[in-house]
Amino acid sequence: MKDAVNYISAESIKSSFYNQGSKLVASSAISAHSQQEQLTTSAKYIVKECRKRMGQQSALVASSSNPDVEDLANLVKLVENSSGEELTNHERQHILASLSSSLDNYDILTPLINNSDINDIIIRSYKDISVQMGRGNVQTDISFPDHETYKSFIENLLKRCGKACTVATPVVDAAPEQNIRACVTHESFSPPGSGPMLTMRISRHKHISLDSLAGLGLAPDLVLKYLGTVISTGKHSILLAGEVGTGKTTLVRALAQEMDEQEAILIIEDTNEIVLNRNFVRTLLTREANTEGVGRISPAQAIHTGMRMAMNRIILGEMRSAEAAEAFIDVCASGHAGISTLHARSAKDAISRLELFLARAQGNISTENIRRQIANAISVVVYLGLDKETRKRRIMEVVEIGSSSDGVVQVSPMFSYRHYKESPAWLRDGGISQFASLLKAKGINLPLPGNYMVAENQIGEN
Repeated sequence: MKDAVNYISAESIKSSFYNQGSKLVASSAISAHSQQEQLTTSAKYIVKECRKRMGQQSALVASSSNPDVEDLANLVKLVENSSGEELTNHERQHILASLSSSLDNYDILTPLINNSDINDIIIRSYKDISVQMGRGNVQTDISFPDHETYKSFIENLLKRCGKACTVATPVVDAAPEQNIRACVTHESFSPPGSGPMLTMRISRHKHISLDSLAGLGLAPDLVLKYLGTVISTGKHSILLAGEVGTGKTTLVRALAQEMDEQEAILIIEDTNEIVLNRNFVRTLLTREANTEGVGRISPAQAIHTGMRMAMNRIILGEMRSAEAAEAFIDVCASGHAGISTLHARSAKDAISRLELFLARAQGNISTENIRRQIANAISVVVYLGLDKETRKRRIMEVVEIGSSSDGVVQVSPMFSYRHYKESPAWLRDGGISQFASLLKAKGINLPLPGNYMVAENQIGEN
């Protein structure tokens, strides 16, 4: 018998998706499921062959538009004739409905996409589908009918984004929707019997604010207001660090809401994830070179271009390379406030990684000069992590970056996440804030060092 903690069946997923209490959920995905169940054996074969051909075509010609009803009808007729099948008009209508719905939705993955407890969907092969819930991996018994159907699904998914995954372009990132990011690796990357691999990350917070993050327990209201006040000045840059899936991008989107409405914001990403509902926002998307080795747009190139686009702020989605780190630090040090994210395991580790990036980019430059650049560019480092006991995302550390003296970056610890009296809490650390006057003017009074906070409440001394 499967372990209930690490296994979830298709039936239980369908049950939670199709029923909320006693009410049937009305959605096109349910319609697609019903249509698939009603198809005859011949009709199911036609659907399978049509999907295969659509996938093969999209792999050859990348396009962001799906076939219309007339195109689908012609394809069904072509497959019907070539296979020697003879369908009734009723079967054709059901086939067209099934094909249309699978193009507009996510086929058998739709219940997973719509399950608010699921953050990631990981597919190793057509019959190996797992999910992540609170960073815990759970196996499902959901599967695609066969390998070809699965490949067709991926090819059509990428087609929505105007992309294709081939031997020449074996790794593809795409965003089929604002809150969904997909990463596909070509099957040539995988051993026989598996691949292509598909990972889908679903952001459950389409509209986010600092208030809503406080309600979700990311940090106390006071800590988030502190960060919002720093951002609102338009003079200071923040680096958000953490491992995968700890809420860095979500916090970026919330902090961006604190920027002045008249400021022009430049966003640089590889996939379009940070979507802000406000004026004066421009997004530049980076990309890798094509099969001929040309056409690459690097993060550094996008940042340098942004310097000529009359922008006030810069948001770099993720700092992945030495080249990007150097360009971001340079633009922030020149007076343009920014936000970026970095993979790291602590605030201290984030600073060390930033030093390493700059050392790689600048060659024979002294450590003292590198640290001086960081101190001039970054004002606050925030480290986000996952609480091992509650499995919730938390702001684990907030530190301020001061000046660089004698080759050492001055760091002031402001807040750190702890467990106080068996409850999640944040300790006001002993650092002296460079923003004390600004915070006081905004009516934000920091607790004395040694005091703990839960949400907005101060609950005791260390």
